Amino acid sequence: MKRTILFAVSCFVISWVTAQEKNEIIGTGQLNDFDYFASVSTLEKVKDKDAGVLRKLAVGYDMIGNYANAEACYAAICKRADRIPDDHLQYARMLMKNQKYTEAEAQLRIYSELNPKDSEMDRFKLLNESLTKFSTQGVAIKVQNAPFNTEQEDFGPAIHNGKLYFTSSRRKSEAVNRTWLGNRLSFLDLYTADINPSDNNISNIQAIKNKKVNKKYHEGPVAFSPDGKQAFITRNNYTEKAVDGTRHFSLFVSNLEGATWSEPVPIVFNSTDYSVGHATLSPDGKTLFFASDMPGGKGGVDIYRSKWQDGNWSVPENMASINTSGDEMFPFFHESGVFFFSSDGYAGYGGLDIFVGQYKDDDIKQTRNVGAPFNSSGDDFSVWMNKDAKSGMFSSNRAGGKGNDDLYTYTMDKPFTFSRIIKITVKDEKGNKLTGVQINLKDASGKDLGTLTSDENAEAKYETPETGSFNFAGSKKDYFEAGGSVAVTDESPEMLVAELVLEKDPGFMLLVQVLDKKSSAALDSVKVTLINNMTGKEEGVFYTNKDGQIKRPIYDKKLNDRVSYNIRLEKKGYLPKGTTYNKELTAPGVYDVSKDLPLKLEKMEVGTDLAKAIDLKPIYFDLAKYNIRPDAALELDKIVAIMNEFPTMVVELGSHTDCRGTAAKNLELSQKRADASAEYIKARIKDPWRISGKGYGESKIINGCTCEGPKKQPKYTEAQHAVNRRTEFLVVKI
Repeated sequence: MKRTILFAVSCFVISWVTAQEKNEIIGTGQLNDFDYFASVSTLEKVKDKDAGVLRKLAVGYDMIGNYANAEACYAAICKRADRIPDDHLQYARMLMKNQKYTEAEAQLRIYSELNPKDSEMDRFKLLNESLTKFSTQGVAIKVQNAPFNTEQEDFGPAIHNGKLYFTSSRRKSEAVNRTWLGNRLSFLDLYTADINPSDNNISNIQAIKNKKVNKKYHEGPVAFSPDGKQAFITRNNYTEKAVDGTRHFSLFVSNLEGATWSEPVPIVFNSTDYSVGHATLSPDGKTLFFASDMPGGKGGVDIYRSKWQDGNWSVPENMASINTSGDEMFPFFHESGVFFFSSDGYAGYGGLDIFVGQYKDDDIKQTRNVGAPFNSSGDDFSVWMNKDAKSGMFSSNRAGGKGNDDLYTYTMDKPFTFSRIIKITVKDEKGNKLTGVQINLKDASGKDLGTLTSDENAEAKYETPETGSFNFAGSKKDYFEAGGSVAVTDESPEMLVAELVLEKDPGFMLLVQVLDKKSSAALDSVKVTLINNMTGKEEGVFYTNKDGQIKRPIYDKKLNDRVSYNIRLEKKGYLPKGTTYNKELTAPGVYDVSKDLPLKLEKMEVGTDLAKAIDLKPIYFDLAKYNIRPDAALELDKIVAIMNEFPTMVVELGSHTDCRGTAAKNLELSQKRADASAEYIKARIKDPWRISGKGYGESKIINGCTCEGPKKQPKYTEAQHAVNRRTEFLVVKI
């Protein structure tokens, strides 16, 4: 288990303060010294095991690979009253290692309830469902245990200049073989072997004899710079220890000098207080990625990056987009842009799982579990990929191997791709699944991407490597056409689900078509609000299509029933309009509102008379009066609403009278009425100066109904006079 060796300190936090018996004190010290076998043996002797002892035992069992006993410890802890939320999280992780995914999901739900602020929990939601999606879709993969594995640890492959480099604890032919307390195995060394590029056959395996590289403690794994002139080696810090005596891991770099490698020197951001290791470099060699448990991270071990700047490596930056509260380790950056790492912080098969993402726009996108057979219930980690992007090696301690950790070879029939799947689920308005629906798919530019058909599960799927907006429209006999859209971004998950709802045709249809008043051209994207006057409820807000139309079914009606709708039309740059539609349903079919009502919107322009554009009712005043009546206020409020909607609009309010009475009196009265109306509006809009009132008296008669002149004037009807008694609201400026 590489977490045991390389980042052991991050695997447990021992801060319990209890009355301890002697065995607990000794066992705790052994655990702190990474002597897990001894610690387990000692802690098992504690008679009355409280939660603290059980936690320590669980950590010890986990580190020596006894997952069944570790699970039992966490199960016991989670039944205690003094448990903490993290106990359920650790229990869930152990259950996953033991392939008990349903039980793991139950513990994760408990953890989420006890610790609802944990932002990482969304990574674990719907564990069992997500596992079915993890397998690499459309890729045939073959995985084999490498024939040169031993019963010891073999991991961390890297191929360089025709040679395989890997890390191993296999016993060397030396008089003295030192062993590490943590797992009772030999300390790790770097090994090399000849590899045949045609069949990947391995021969001539031997430990690197360079004493500058392999020393008495742990060395490995190693990563090489793209130009092959530098080797980045993970190894124990030989020169310094932490305050508690721990030799943490550090990252060292060795330079190729002629045919030999130089003495490895430490990277600038190493520390005696935490570990740094598992290097990989970007294809241009200018960015170094590594794992570390340095303070300030998101979890136990995180992945960081550092950039080569001004002759040195920059301050490490946490790769927050992929790190979790768990452990992220073993990054590998392939020249194709594929980025691998291992983690136990996401839902997975158990232990460390291998994840893959796409390095794009200076970040890692579309992270996903590579699935089986790469991943197992054990620890799966340390991927190496060949230039063909279809073959390589990785490491695992899964069941059925030869030793503690083994190297595995893999081949794929095609490289990893990062396309996403758009899944469209089709239903009717009652939620019933609809099969056989024809779905036309287009991209944002309108390019036709083909036609899908909903299957027996009422689903249709489309795979795309592109980002952007995807629009779809579905049709089926006896149903109304409907559509929708899906936005695909770099942050989108591997599968996006959209819902398409088709409504059953009930036999009656309401058609609303909106036109431009001046040109009679169809207006698209008009907001249409429908209110059913029979029920008083809003039936919905809809937007006209390219033909200026919306079509809506009329439900729960039979022949000779009546319908009544309040229809409000709104579009940017146009004056809003409201109207009422009443109709008797005398036959099945389409009822076109525009045949009975003028559904035309007037574009907002200088010179527009708002009163005509919105069908304003006349502004009435009492005889010879100029105070605002309640019915007039209702109409003036409509002008208030428009001027508030168009905050830069300037309006002249013109008041006109008929010819009866003297011209002077009519001019005076119209000015007073204009002023009163303007003042009413000014009090209700922002920037009151935007409206002014002007009285015209009888100076602008529009139908020839004059009362004065050299000849005797005819007698006019009240209706003829009423035409001239009008209030205009002319747009002066927009």
